[in-house]
Amino acid sequence: MTHSKPGAASAFVLLVLAGLGLGGCRGSVSTDLSADAPANPQIVGINVGVLGVEFQRSDATAAKIEFTTAEPADLITLLEDNSFRLFTDEELTEGSYTGVRLLLEDNDDASVVLTDGTEFPLRLTEGSYAAVDFTVDEDRSSNRSLVLTLDLRKSLSFNEDGREYALTPTLRAVDAADAGQIRGNVDITCPAGTSPQTGGAVYAFAGEDIEPVEIDGIDTEPYATTAMLSSFGGPLTYALRALPPGDYTIALTCNGNDDTPAAGDDIQFQRAVNVSVDGDAITYNFTN
Repeated sequence: MTHSKPGAASAFVLLVLAGLGLGGCRGSVSTDLSADAPANPQIVGINVGVLGVEFQRSDATAAKIEFTTAEPADLITLLEDNSFRLFTDEELTEGSYTGVRLLLEDNDDASVVLTDGTEFPLRLTEGSYAAVDFTVDEDRSSNRSLVLTLDLRKSLSFNEDGREYALTPTLRAVDAADAGQIRGNVDITCPAGTSPQTGGAVYAFAGEDIEPVEIDGIDTEPYATTAMLSSFGGPLTYALRALPPGDYTIALTCNGNDDTPAAGDDIQFQRAVNVSVDGDAITYNFTN
């Protein structure tokens, strides 16, 4: 995938502005895309074509910023601290912007690859808008820099009957200047039959004292999720990135690999604590 240089205008995009004229002062927006790991630790590749992003305004009109042709991407390469600069200083006309979503190309080339080399077809469906809150004013210019994070645990599901994966992009968006994170080490004893290396995950729920639940489409959904990582025999770690300021309940599970969106899985949480994010890196270590 070709990466745009930060601060440079993207040379290969087409701006489509729906519902408004092109007059007046304009704002600009830069967007970076990263991803959180899927539930299945055996997934080593998620190949898609990225078309661009679509912004929603409060009057229900939309503005698309798109590449002239889809950019091939392996979403697994966007995990951890990796990100991809989608667009730099692309123009937006006046309006109150309330949402943003990722646009992916639904074609036969989309696929999911496992550690043993098995490749499954990937069906892509349209995702909902992630909340944003900014205004482009008619009488003055403005610039926004957004961090978009694709939560693959919440977005990806497997159809046993069709032997295919489905991806419905579930994003969260935060202004780059406000983005904070919660990270730390993990040293706990997991219940029998589970493993922090294969199933360890940390979920973040918006608000204090939230009872943690799996991703079921019914109860309070996690705002963000992340898998546990271990490098070269070091301690297990986790990092919940690109979080807006606020109060969160974070909860640890040892069988997060069983969590399938809307499937009613029996996910057990070992610990839940309240943490506040203020735009910096907050440390919380899960220990016995």
